[in-house]
Amino acid sequence: MEANLRTRIHELGRKQGIPEAVVEEALRHLRPSISLCEADGSSWQEGVRPAAMAGGLPRLPEGMEWPDSDHPHLATIDCAALPRDVLDIDLPQDGHLVLFSDFDDFDAPVLLHIPAGTETTEQEPRIVDENWPIYEPVLLHPLVVWHIDNWDDIPGAREFTERNPSGANKMDMFVDDLGHLFNAPGFARIRLGGRTHYFQNPPEEDGLTHFITVFGDPFEKMSNLAFAGTREGISARRYEKLGYYLEA
Repeated sequence: MEANLRTRIHELGRKQGIPEAVVEEALRHLRPSISLCEADGSSWQEGVRPAAMAGGLPRLPEGMEWPDSDHPHLATIDCAALPRDVLDIDLPQDGHLVLFSDFDDFDAPVLLHIPAGTETTEQEPRIVDENWPIYEPVLLHPLVVWHIDNWDDIPGAREFTERNPSGANKMDMFVDDLGHLFNAPGFARIRLGGRTHYFQNPPEEDGLTHFITVFGDPFEKMSNLAFAGTREGISARRYEKLGYYLEA
């Protein structure tokens, strides 16, 4: 993390009356994720290479048909265009992640990794019925976003709140300020790594690790879709073994 960013975090802590030692401990608990966002003219996107395409038609290996599901293509992620050595999970260094889903509880989504150098062709759309969507293709840009999962997991923060009647409110405001500091101005359509925010029963409670979330709102769906599994399974690219989670 850059020195300038650390300085700004300490300034936020002082603003909320958080002790320096607690801020330092919070810095050690920050976790990275990568948000994939639409171009919106923000300064951080200048010179940033797109790393994914939401919607459109997928490119699949020669001879591979549309996956055996009724799902439309949600997104293709160019792994080589993602920021390197950022996340605390093992992402492919190259190739493409291709995701199919209709945000349906009863039919498992499909997540593929197509290795670099594989000959691919654009697939003809698999039209299931008149309501089957082909989403407008949208390029997405990557942004590293840092966050704290839960300040209650930080021993120094718990001690501070126990000794200070307004400590919990101060910590809530500090974490909220961090969110404004780190988050992209635009809405992330896809997020890699970090934690499954917005889930009532997150897979982390079962000891699993978040891999990827696709937010349903841009696809006119009411649910968000997440994949999670063991760190070993994620590292081994056994994506078909990952659990999937839907939450409105």
